[in-house]
Amino acid sequence: MEVEELTLSTEGGQLPAAVFWPVGTGPHPAVVVATGGLETGSVDAYRWAGERLAAGGYAALVMTYRAPSPYSDADDLSAAIDWLTSSSRIDAQRLATWGHSRGGIGALFAAEHDARVRAATSICAPSDLPDYMARLGAYFPAARDGIAKFLGGMPAVVPARYASVHLLGLKGRLTKPVLLIHGTADMRVPVDQTTKLAAALKEGGNENVRVELMPGVGHFLELGTLGYQFDKVMEVTVSWLNEVLR
Repeated sequence: MEVEELTLSTEGGQLPAAVFWPVGTGPHPAVVVATGGLETGSVDAYRWAGERLAAGGYAALVMTYRAPSPYSDADDLSAAIDWLTSSSRIDAQRLATWGHSRGGIGALFAAEHDARVRAATSICAPSDLPDYMARLGAYFPAARDGIAKFLGGMPAVVPARYASVHLLGLKGRLTKPVLLIHGTADMRVPVDQTTKLAAALKEGGNENVRVELMPGVGHFLELGTLGYQFDKVMEVTVSWLNEVLR
């Protein structure tokens, strides 16, 4: 496997990124990996995703963001897609987005906004942010306060900002294949944020929504003392991509 470090050019500046290339000359199907976190993302923190996607035959571009808030994330994903589609090593007809937590929001919005994206995977992402913030405040107020800072305020203070990243608003708009993965023991983002989103997308006419619930798995894809379930997550992801991007 080859790893190529690069920078993505956006209106917000130059963003560090890396492409994990599969064996062979290609052209390869490709996945943009949208990282999680409340800052600007870390390529190193998601090497596990890039490496496993490359092992499965996909070129994986692991990206970062221009801002420590999510409002330009979909545009940053499109910049990553620009880079991929400019490469002769990429099959531009077989592109997908993949994201964890914050990245899951960006992955779905990019799939809705960008016609070049054929499918999207979202993992452990909040779909109803006002509801999420209200519930989080009841059992984890410190986390709620950190996310309020990340989003620029509470829902009542900046409602338009929340609306711009409200995944339930994709009902009737996102009709491409979607894979939603969530751990049932996620204490950071409750699992019903994913089941609620799946129901909304299906009600909106999306007939290709798959939900994969992982028993006992937490927000960071940990399973107690058994460790991170990265292999399982990527086995599910690659198998599904093989179906929808064939």
